[in-house]
Amino acid sequence: MRILQINEVYKILSTGRTTLELEEELRRYGHESLVAYAYREMPVRRKEKRKEFEKGHYVIGTALDRKIHALSSRLSGLQGYFSNGATQKLIRYINKQKPDIVHLHNVHGNFLNLNKLLAYLGENNIAVVVTLHDCWFYTGRCTHYTVNCCYQWREGCQKCPNNRNTPPTWFFDRCSRMWEDKRKYFGAIKNLAVIGVSDWITNQAECSFLKDNGLVKRIYNWIDFDVFQVTESQDIRESLSIGEEFVILSVAATWCNAKGLKGMIKLAQKLSDCIFLLVGDMDSRIKLPPNIKLIPRINNPYSLAKIYSSADVYVSLSKEESFGKTVAEALACGTPAITCSSTALTELVGYQCGYTVYGRSLKKFYNRILEVKNKGKAYYSEYCIRYTRKHFSKESCVQEYIKVYEKLIGDRSQTDTI
Repeated sequence: MRILQINEVYKILSTGRTTLELEEELRRYGHESLVAYAYREMPVRRKEKRKEFEKGHYVIGTALDRKIHALSSRLSGLQGYFSNGATQKLIRYINKQKPDIVHLHNVHGNFLNLNKLLAYLGENNIAVVVTLHDCWFYTGRCTHYTVNCCYQWREGCQKCPNNRNTPPTWFFDRCSRMWEDKRKYFGAIKNLAVIGVSDWITNQAECSFLKDNGLVKRIYNWIDFDVFQVTESQDIRESLSIGEEFVILSVAATWCNAKGLKGMIKLAQKLSDCIFLLVGDMDSRIKLPPNIKLIPRINNPYSLAKIYSSADVYVSLSKEESFGKTVAEALACGTPAITCSSTALTELVGYQCGYTVYGRSLKKFYNRILEVKNKGKAYYSEYCIRYTRKHFSKESCVQEYIKVYEKLIGDRSQTDTI
């Protein structure tokens, strides 16, 4: 089979690493794998695009185009309606490559005209797989909505309660138009599979217009156990001057209140005898307690595995996660986790793997942290490793994707015959 994946990023962040790993596995099984993406860790220069093309990679648009798209989105309130030239070039690339499957990951990063792409895929009867890394594909404009208790996307978005959601809009609320357009263009695709990365988001999708369009199935995000495993990390503790102190870890691409930054600061003030490691980008103006050590965003998975292994407990205060890959990665490294008991997070923390806390009660988080501290990391580690290996195996998850691809290709062949 020839599979084309389209994602905002490649190699970096959780979806970029998923795209890379799926590409590698597909090629290992003898399939052709192509990837189209907008950016990676280092900018792709014009002369490098030819080398990327020879690897089966197509770079969508330019940095300038993405800036224009982002500005247009904020002015108009529409996301994924611009980058017309870049999208038309991508369509010409698809037309030339003739993939059996186009697999969409995250596409709401100011680099693609979604309606134009979906219209082309539908008109040419190309089989499409959509992975729901968040909720954006079936809502008007939101990547998440549970905190706002907004479920109008089930029947049709009207007035959005959160104009700071994706995309942030300065003037106009266009969620109704975006919801209608998604329903229209996804509805025109004859061979569509919708993959949720957790039971939670899969069940949500089955309440949306996507349920009418084809297969809806859960395939968990996987963990690469060759990378994320118990790793010698004494050098990390020494380099950070941690010693034998109790270490509380949390990771985010960008730290903000939605990821629980305020709560982390309050917990650090209460647990002054513990060290907090926060990995990710953060506004330099934010003042942190002395026992919080900020580590810039890490894109190297082996370095991340060392950080996970160095911690005594992983704490996530985020209330909205379609999966929560950093939690699963920490568990795979033998580090117990404490999370909110909302969205997909309850699926990650198995028996004796840590704790889930109702709501975002800092007192309950505080008590659970003390419980892990008293029992010790070793009490949980074996359970954590066993649970992740049972549920989040890369080999079994990729095989599930291959079965979906094969089914869609078979269904398309029948449609073409008719």
